[in-house]
Amino acid sequence: MRSTSSTCTRLTLTTGILAGLLTAGPASAQNIVIGNATPTTGVAAAAAEWERWGIELALEEINGAGGLLGRKVEVMALDNKCNPSEGANVANKLVEAKVTAVVGAHCSSAHLAAMPIIKEGKIPIVTGIASNPQITTLSGVGGNDWAFRINPSDQDMMETLVAYLGAKKIFNTVAIVGEDTDYGRGAADAFKAAAARVGISVISTDFHPQNTPDFTTILTRLQQRRPDAIATIQLGSDSVNFLRTAMQLGMKIPYTGRVELGGLNTQVIAAGGMEGSINAWTYSQEIDTPQNKKFVAEIKAKHNSTPYLQTWGSYESMRVIAQAIKEAGRTDPTAVRDALKKIKFTPVHGREVSFDDHNQAGKYVVLQSVKDRKVAVIDIVEVK
Repeated sequence: MRSTSSTCTRLTLTTGILAGLLTAGPASAQNIVIGNATPTTGVAAAAAEWERWGIELALEEINGAGGLLGRKVEVMALDNKCNPSEGANVANKLVEAKVTAVVGAHCSSAHLAAMPIIKEGKIPIVTGIASNPQITTLSGVGGNDWAFRINPSDQDMMETLVAYLGAKKIFNTVAIVGEDTDYGRGAADAFKAAAARVGISVISTDFHPQNTPDFTTILTRLQQRRPDAIATIQLGSDSVNFLRTAMQLGMKIPYTGRVELGGLNTQVIAAGGMEGSINAWTYSQEIDTPQNKKFVAEIKAKHNSTPYLQTWGSYESMRVIAQAIKEAGRTDPTAVRDALKKIKFTPVHGREVSFDDHNQAGKYVVLQSVKDRKVAVIDIVEVK
């Protein structure tokens, strides 16, 4: 995303064509404004760019079809830096701007910090990216009736992944390496608990700060311990740094957990550095449905890239908010919230979902593997 002197930007599309990335000002009175809390700077800036692709595509489709309730839709995007304090600050600004709903807040720590502010401001927030299990616990009947999520939690993903690994007896010992955040610790705890139930031994757990410059010490120790796999839970830049350092050290250990099989790690996969790896994910470009093929083709045409989970998450979040506004027949946030609770919608994986009592609609986990330097979908598993 292009930088400006302000941390706030607005994405505006008219008649389905991108009009530009504008410095934010007062919301256009005639337009429906949806907020977006996203880390346009910091450790997750690249992923925020991929998220923007999904929002742009959804806006193009919505406005190209005449908008909502006869009005155009625009997005006010604010930079939360993938940081809890900035996450709270951005949430306050979006509440003050009186947006109809919010797509956010990308990183789990920022999202958790935003949730109580969004609740007090009585504006629905929908995420397709933040995955910490606490979001489930706190949402809907957990106390925050304004927070919704369309992707599975780390607990759901780790339980699904470990059940598969245990049934196939693929890895007997696993070492965990995660970032020292709500995301890293939440997924690590979920992996450990699931592993204990199926007899997989977690031989070590290492947490590191975001933007760690050198992983040599951790990797040297793991090389000596020789686990069957390393479960990583890291954002993009740290993941790339970790995996490339492992290749430089000549390590041949496969990866699992929330390791990304694609994205910034594509070159590592092509070089053979992730052979035999298996992960749990929320989305894959390889999902074989007409809806997903269309989605992939459109993103490739616009950005010369495949969509990532962040692209999918923001695209679907925008779509479900738009559907809720249509079904509510008005833009009042309470009416939109109530419509979300009753909604049935079909993401690009082609399977209808709805929100449960905890306002969670992430009912499917994508299992992927790397074989012969290519990524393939093993299965799409329904969360029970």
